[in-house]
Amino acid sequence: MKNLRIWFLAAGVLLLSALTTQAQQKFEITPIIGYETSGSYPVSVFSGTGGSGAVVNSLRANASMAYGAFADYNLSENFQLEFLWNRNNTSYSAHDVLTQQYFKAFNSNIDQYQFGGLYTFLGSEHRFRPYAAWGLGFTHDSNGPLTPGGLAPANRTEFAWSIGGGVKYYISPHVGFRGDARYLPTYGSSSNGIYCDPFGFCYTARIANFLNRGNFVGGIIFRF
Repeated sequence: MKNLRIWFLAAGVLLLSALTTQAQQKFEITPIIGYETSGSYPVSVFSGTGGSGAVVNSLRANASMAYGAFADYNLSENFQLEFLWNRNNTSYSAHDVLTQQYFKAFNSNIDQYQFGGLYTFLGSEHRFRPYAAWGLGFTHDSNGPLTPGGLAPANRTEFAWSIGGGVKYYISPHVGFRGDARYLPTYGSSSNGIYCDPFGFCYTARIANFLNRGNFVGGIIFRF
């Protein structure tokens, strides 16, 4: 009887350990660092910007280092809910119509927030797991201290979305590495343009212009 109790106790400990391990692997936090490309969008023409006499017709967010974090929650073996926060400490440049050159307009801290999902293509028994990811969210610009000629407000928040993919490599049940490449457009402005429908009819309409940027980051995964 004593041996039987010991076996039951050992089995209970093993079961509890397995359940605890499984529960601890519901979440992933991944601090990230990398690089985000530049992107531009047209703006209404401004004359005499900053007293320089420049005539500006577009703004460009300059390429810079990116850093932030992913937070993931496992809904199943292959599908996760995901939140992404990504920051650039960068600047905007303005395009001068007269010289066809860009000049620095103002500094900006750009924060991108995405809420979406992630699908991995291999089972959890694999260490190397490629994935596809997507999201919807918004981008917040903290501009300053001055944006010459009224080029942009001090703070700006606009709709954004993302699509991309990457790979995860797990060196243990609780630690791994991740590389992520993502297309991250943010709404920039609206302007008149030519729109053609699927039937071949074209007409003038208001179209959305996006700040199209690519984001390439990597980090260490912590699973719990």
